[in-house]
Amino acid sequence: MLVWRIALVLVIGSTQLLAMGCAGSQEAVVRTFPSTPRAISELKRGWADAVVGDYPVVVHTARESMGTLEVVGSQFDTGMFGIGVSKSAPDLKAAITAALAKTMEDGSYMGALRNWALHIGKIDAPAVPAGVKPNDQIPQLADGKLHIGIEMAFPPMEFYDELKKPVGADVEIAMALASALGVEVEWVNMDFDGLIKAVETGQVDVLISAMTVTPEREAQIDFVPYLEMGSGILVIMGNPKRIMRPEHLCGRTVALQEGTSQIEAVRKIDCWK
Repeated sequence: MLVWRIALVLVIGSTQLLAMGCAGSQEAVVRTFPSTPRAISELKRGWADAVVGDYPVVVHTARESMGTLEVVGSQFDTGMFGIGVSKSAPDLKAAITAALAKTMEDGSYMGALRNWALHIGKIDAPAVPAGVKPNDQIPQLADGKLHIGIEMAFPPMEFYDELKKPVGADVEIAMALASALGVEVEWVNMDFDGLIKAVETGQVDVLISAMTVTPEREAQIDFVPYLEMGSGILVIMGNPKRIMRPEHLCGRTVALQEGTSQIEAVRKIDCWK
């Protein structure tokens, strides 16, 4: 087995070119972009051999591609999506946890997952924390609103429909949480890279945006896990490069969204000839 290693990093505009070589003759190039749709456009243009993204996103993209794209293999590097909350807001985290448990009990959680074919990623209901405070004692909820940071560019998790209305699994889960809390939702659409900082600084109360929980992110903010999902590989229909497993990305050009967990997922891949 040949171990994959980083060989070179170049930055050109908003696109990061990350050349990675395996010991021996194999070499992969990972190109990062500001958004997953931009990465997918590189695949469609023939400038990338594959896109690695959140599994529900690449599956949805393939379904909506009119037979031009397909997902190969199974999801890999599975992890938890989490609702991000500031470490300085334990009462809000407790309220969100209790609300999530309530949505699982009343069926609205599973309803949102089934609506978007994500029920395979469901998790067990969390334990309800003791002494959850009423909204008027939680500063973030005192105005009757839950300000949610989100990047509306991740179908089927979150995106705008043709009427510019927020839709998607995360949107429905967030609405169910707000209903359980007895508050309204205030959406704050922003770049994925800025979500954690927005939670830390109080620009938003929470983030819900298909964010995978990682040790690095947990060092910055707290999370309430709500969905178990992994990464998937998207290719041109017919799979001309014969990419069937993550290891087959060696020797190929791969497009990713910058700042996502897929970068770490790709770094874990071992390659062989």
